[in-house]
Amino acid sequence: MTYEALQTAIAEAERFLRTARQVKIREVVGTHLMAGKKWKDVENYTKESAACKRASMDLTRALVRIR
Repeated sequence: MTYEALQTAIAEAERFLRTARQVKIREVVGTHLMAGKKWKDVENYTKESAACKRASMDLTRALVRIR
């Protein structure tokens, strides 16, 4: 592990957290599978969720460099 790799991983982790917090969470009334209970879901196929997935992939690559 190098200092640069560690700093990159920290930066990518912070970027991932910023983008993950922007993904909208919605409360869904349950279907027959959930026995009428409320549960939470994230909105997929939005620019925020896409940015979060991209940041997740970049974080994964940065973490590989420090392992």
